[in-house]
Order: sequence, then C-alpha cells, then structure tokens
Amino acid sequence: MTQAKAMTLLLVDDSRVARLSLVRQLQSLPLALDILEAASADEAEALMQQRQADAALIDFNMPGRDGIELASLFRQRHPRMKLALVTANIQDALVKRARELDMTFVAKPASLDDLARFLEVA
Repeated sequence: MTQAKAMTLLLVDDSRVARLSLVRQLQSLPLALDILEAASADEAEALMQQRQADAALIDFNMPGRDGIELASLFRQRHPRMKLALVTANIQDALVKRARELDMTFVAKPASLDDLARFLEVA
C-alpha cells in the first residue's frame, strides 16, 4: 500500500498571528499537508522559485503587492495551481477580481469547512 503524497500548500499573510491560526486549523484536517509560509508577496514569489506548491491561501491586504497582484503572477507562472483569496474585505469588486483569476474566495476569519472545501478541490 502506497502512502498518498502530501499536498504542498503556501500560506501568504503578513500577519504572523493569522498564519499561525491558519496553520493550526489546517493541521486539524485529516489531510497530508506540507505547509509553506510567507509574510509578503516578495517572500512568496522567492519561495515558489525554490519549491512548487499545489495550492495557495493568499491574504489580500499586504504591504507592497496585494494578494490579487500575487495571484495574477502565480496564475501566469503556475496555471494549474489552486488559489484562494483569504480576506475580511468582502466588497463585490474584490470578489469579482478574485473570480476572474479563477480563485476561491474565503472570508476571514476562515472557517474549517471553507478551508476543507478549498483543499478538497485543490
């Protein structure tokens, strides 16, 4: 019997507390996850040059480039990567921009069910 390969998931959020909370939630799911963390779009981009993630949970509001800009870059470079925008900003225009990039929209605070649904289809 072979063991399933762990999904590599990239978390991008400038808030260390938010990343810690998401990691705790994700670790409670019955999934094999290899979780990578980045505190900025630049850090995430550098990390993706070293490792390939299967999916990413990206915060919208970050210093420098926002989550939509980062997702647009990832969509160009990694078209099969599953992307989710995780934010408390639930304006219709932002939701529309996320959907145009084929992103899942996850409202903060993210529920365990929302995270599980995103990862099950990743």
